[in-house]
Amino acid sequence: MSKDKILTEALSLFASRGYEGATLSELASRVGMKKASIYSHYKNKEEIFWAVIDCAYQEEIAKLSTGMKEVQHLDFRERLHNMMDQHVHFYKENDENANLWRRMTLFPPQDFKEGLKAKLLEYEQQFNEMLEQDLDRAIQSGEIREVNRDTGLAMINCILDGLFVEYSYYDDEEFNKRVEAVKVMTWRAFLPAGKEAE
Repeated sequence: MSKDKILTEALSLFASRGYEGATLSELASRVGMKKASIYSHYKNKEEIFWAVIDCAYQEEIAKLSTGMKEVQHLDFRERLHNMMDQHVHFYKENDENANLWRRMTLFPPQDFKEGLKAKLLEYEQQFNEMLEQDLDRAIQSGEIREVNRDTGLAMINCILDGLFVEYSYYDDEEFNKRVEAVKVMTWRAFLPAGKEAE
């Protein structure tokens, strides 16, 4: 229980203050234990940081996987748009997981930059594995044109990354317009030859 409480409070601290701004003294105060007691669970702040990152990563992968499975009965266009909506919802969330990812993606601690990059690429790989199955299924059913798998995955990832950055610059009204425009143009890229986008 104490270990879970430490991770919960550490997530809040890292999300709001970053790695450098979070102190073990404040963490101990939030958890309700002496600073020395934290060392019976974790050897230092860095170990706590990576434990928090791993938990946040696993939680978001689980959410994405569940969300994609829940819409498997829909056609590819709806599944594609739903997947985009899942990411957009995550960007807009003000919960601590979203704030942590935003901070660590845009302003990673210098010492952990490569490690965080590796973790993000791991997330992308798992996401791509789920998306590959969707693309193959849609191609085989004739819902979309035969596209090179790597090209399709790269396009979708670039679009999602672009929206992530755009959200930092635009208000909700303008951002939502851009999301809808991206949905239209992405679907057109996948449409079988000779079909018109609705």
